[in-house]
Amino acid sequence: MRISQRRRTLLLQAGASLLAASHWPLARAALGDKPIRLVVPFPAGGGTDVMGRLLAQALGQELNATVLVDNVPGATGTLGSAQVARSAPDGHTLVLGISATHAIAPALFKDLKYRPDDFTAIARLAHGGNVLVANPAYAANSAPEMVQLAKRSRDPLMYGSWGNGSGGHLAMESLRLATGIETVHVPYKGVAPLLQDVAGGQIQVAMADVAGALPLLRAGRIKALAVTGRKRSSALPQVPTLVEGRIAFDTESWFALFAPARLPADVTRQLAQATDRAVKRPELVEKVRSLGMEADPISREDFDKQWHEDIATWARIVKASGAKAE
Repeated sequence: MRISQRRRTLLLQAGASLLAASHWPLARAALGDKPIRLVVPFPAGGGTDVMGRLLAQALGQELNATVLVDNVPGATGTLGSAQVARSAPDGHTLVLGISATHAIAPALFKDLKYRPDDFTAIARLAHGGNVLVANPAYAANSAPEMVQLAKRSRDPLMYGSWGNGSGGHLAMESLRLATGIETVHVPYKGVAPLLQDVAGGQIQVAMADVAGALPLLRAGRIKALAVTGRKRSSALPQVPTLVEGRIAFDTESWFALFAPARLPADVTRQLAQATDRAVKRPELVEKVRSLGMEADPISREDFDKQWHEDIATWARIVKASGAKAE
């Protein structure tokens, strides 16, 4: 029996529609049709918020779902994180965590409303380090030179960070413990005022996030001595890591996606796979790089291992430094 061209076309169209329809339930099988709430535990406009909105758009496209960003600031990111820890483990409430909220906070806050085992790690989205900066007139041009200068001086090295218990504070405390130099910490209420004082010469040395430091570095108003992390920053490829300067500190900062604990295995797998695809999108990679981070996804199992190793590392640093939350 011969099939007319028109009928053949209709059959092909119907087949394509059926194929698309069959793929749609597979994409949503574990999560269903409800919107996904992505909690960003910091105010709108900051780097974490930018990352959250990039992720929400890309993840929504990968899941054929609506992903809504919900900014829940407060208590240095722990308020929104605690909300998600208490949410139903169905995949519809997620949190954009950072190393400060999910690796440092458990050791830093005595009254923290959640523990690491209240979460399921879904994926690491991006990672990177901070940058050790100095006033251009400062005599040292590298971290080893800074250490030698501090050891020769009769006065402690005065350095700044963006707050007590911040990643920058603890990174410098780790440097102090590793090198034996004497330091005095000057906490600031944010990276912007910290860097302005470094540029103005009110303070000579500081630890800051790469994205926040880049404008002043490019303008020559401050200089970079080293970066933290396991490899050099693509934004500052000429700046060596602390490890290259024989200072044993390679812990990274990261953005990661978390869900409440006891998330079903099929939902975990679906979210992890979709997030992996989202983070590899070229447009997201470039935008993340502009934040001074690297979109460099690893397996969910590898990130879970890194996360728990970082918890132990930061706990040792917090204890040794005596750091207390503000």
